[in-house]
Amino acid sequence: MTAACNTELGSSRDDAAQNKDLRFLASPLLTVALVAVAIAQQACGHIDSDVSWFLTLAEKFLDGQFSPNDMVDPNPPIAILSLVPAFPIARLLHAPVEAVLVALVVVFALLSIGLSSHILRFGAERSAQERGLLLNGAIYLLLVTPALVFAEREHLALLAAMPMLAALAADRGGDHLPRGARLLAGLGCAIAVSFKPFFALAVVLPALAIAWRERSVRVFITLEILTAVAISVVLAVAVAVFFPTYAANIGAFGVDVYGAAHESLINFLTKTLTPFYVALAIGLTVVARGVPRRIEAQTAFLASVGFFLCFVAQRKGWINHAYPALALLLLAWLLHALDEAREKPGAAHPLVRFFFLPLLIASPFCFGGAGQWADAEEYPGLLAAASHAPPHPRVIALAFDCNVGHPLTRRLHGQWVGHPCSLWTTSFVEQLWDGSASDSAYRARLAEYRRRDLTTFAQDVELRRPDIIVVASSHLREWSAKQPEIAGVLASFEKTGDAGEVEVWTRRAN
Repeated sequence: MTAACNTELGSSRDDAAQNKDLRFLASPLLTVALVAVAIAQQACGHIDSDVSWFLTLAEKFLDGQFSPNDMVDPNPPIAILSLVPAFPIARLLHAPVEAVLVALVVVFALLSIGLSSHILRFGAERSAQERGLLLNGAIYLLLVTPALVFAEREHLALLAAMPMLAALAADRGGDHLPRGARLLAGLGCAIAVSFKPFFALAVVLPALAIAWRERSVRVFITLEILTAVAISVVLAVAVAVFFPTYAANIGAFGVDVYGAAHESLINFLTKTLTPFYVALAIGLTVVARGVPRRIEAQTAFLASVGFFLCFVAQRKGWINHAYPALALLLLAWLLHALDEAREKPGAAHPLVRFFFLPLLIASPFCFGGAGQWADAEEYPGLLAAASHAPPHPRVIALAFDCNVGHPLTRRLHGQWVGHPCSLWTTSFVEQLWDGSASDSAYRARLAEYRRRDLTTFAQDVELRRPDIIVVASSHLREWSAKQPEIAGVLASFEKTGDAGEVEVWTRRAN
């Protein structure tokens, strides 16, 4: 009898402790703490190379130094235009534009999460505690998990798409959602798709699942979907009108070079976040015994699959490309765990406790979280090595990677004088060259892309007179000396510092 009473008392204490933990995890106090952690993470670190590059283009565009005809980046113009609003606000407040951008993205994320939460209230009924857990999980995944990929195109696209995914998850076959919320969901979806058109897969897959379940195409003619399609068309026309050379400049080039250059299959399967995603997806299907059945978890899961297919289609393996798929998959896990806890209180699946929860907590470290907190340089010591330059230096990089010159230029408060962010076109051509031996016409096109890239670099050095040339390595420097287009670019410079393999060359005094 005593043993039985002790067992019952122990069980009651365990339940009380668990309920206390859940109340904290669902509390507004944790909501505020998570937002504070996200802001602190960005304050401790710095904006990554891609975003730094797009900030540079956005600033040049705003100041009239960059015309639509200068578009040399394969990303659609919204990658630049979405960052433009940070500059007038930063100038008005006399604040660093990077800090203003972080603040704007945090506000955008909270508005997106708030609208999505509002829309979900019209779907399946949930307790206040469940809503709190879901809200805090979403804030963690959309503000803390991004870490180094914060404000990347994929991050912004996912934030924009969330209300549409919420609208699909709240769908009950009627027009019960408020019209304003549906219009905003459609607008967000159009913005997400304008970053990369194939992001539409993240909406199409869960919509197809609804159509299959209902044996009806009604879901494709709802106000939010029609709004998304209409605005997408308007945005596409706007690009054609205001960036008239974008399609001509990027179209064939995107197919020949950017789209064709990718990781090898073995590297993509083993040295990217692909294994992490696949393990998470398999784990969820084990716990759910297939695709999650409840519409909210199912929508998040299928949207995640859509984003993962985009990641595979690009096959670059970059962590920013993988972020939306992983974030939504972890959200699907959370939604399914909440559903399971409601049906079987206190009986969490072992995979939830020992697989999903640890990976959820560790997710920021998949996206450079450790480096953000440490404010790790892309190349340790490079900022100090460039300190010999004059104030606000003009900078260019002899490098195949964007992260050699960016965010270094912005951290030096300098001016980037190159047209592209690096010689990445030449890098991709070098990668593709061996595989094109049997196609002489294709090899000729590749050679022309390479020639133009190197010639542009030489002209930028000659005409825009950089104070610094950051050279990625001595090997690349020796290689460049053998290329007729850029053989003499370092003639007026001298090596004044290095950081590991990276060299800093400054202009010789006359």
